[in-house]
Amino acid sequence: MRTVQGLKLVSPPSALASAVPSKPRLQRQGASRNLLSDLRATLSEGGNVEKRVDYAKVGTWFGATVVEVALLSAAMFAVQTIGGYLPPIGYKCLAILFFASMALKSRIFSILDASRPTMGEVQETKRPSWTPPPIVFPIVWSTIGILRTVSSVVVWEAVGRQMLVLPLIAMMTHLSIGDTWNNINNVERRKGSAVAGVAFVWTSVVTCTYLYWQTIPLAGMILAPSVLWLSIASVLIFNIWKLNGYEPILPYKSD
Repeated sequence: MRTVQGLKLVSPPSALASAVPSKPRLQRQGASRNLLSDLRATLSEGGNVEKRVDYAKVGTWFGATVVEVALLSAAMFAVQTIGGYLPPIGYKCLAILFFASMALKSRIFSILDASRPTMGEVQETKRPSWTPPPIVFPIVWSTIGILRTVSSVVVWEAVGRQMLVLPLIAMMTHLSIGDTWNNINNVERRKGSAVAGVAFVWTSVVTCTYLYWQTIPLAGMILAPSVLWLSIASVLIFNIWKLNGYEPILPYKSD
């Protein structure tokens, strides 16, 4: 309100409106202040969070995977050496037995506990509504084991019955990464780290399938369904992580 020569003039409504911040503007300002406060708190605590990350645990997972790959490679060398003293049909039977055993039970070479989850653990975990029923998993994994065995034998034949070749070592690496993931997810039950781990599992199966395809396309086609299944499994693991509270991706020390 202004006074001009004794007269009181009222400011127009538009001027008053422009002088008072709008509600959405106030809300945006409040949200910005909250965001800045959260950012400052995160930065101020960053050093403490970094100290809590259990890098020794990450090193254990990595080291266990490397050791298992080395043990599986040594087993392949032993199979190839023994096979050299056997007739062709005997060597082929030995190779089939080895690949089938590793496709289903490679965890016997893992230095970590790579057990499968118990039914109680499955029921305790929140899962998305589209999760397949429990009976589906052993059926699918048994089928995947057969595909791994057949495709590996096809590659083995294509490379002149040699064991220590890149595609077959890639398969052993894929199996080793999967066993380490089983320890992370099923034994230690770290859902956040399992999300990162399943990305390595998926990458390894894609790499293995590509190398099989490069060696002989038939082997790549036989192994390809495992890529599809692990893609579905990866999405499932990610959704389980979301439903159960977004645990940290990196392992943290218990103290």
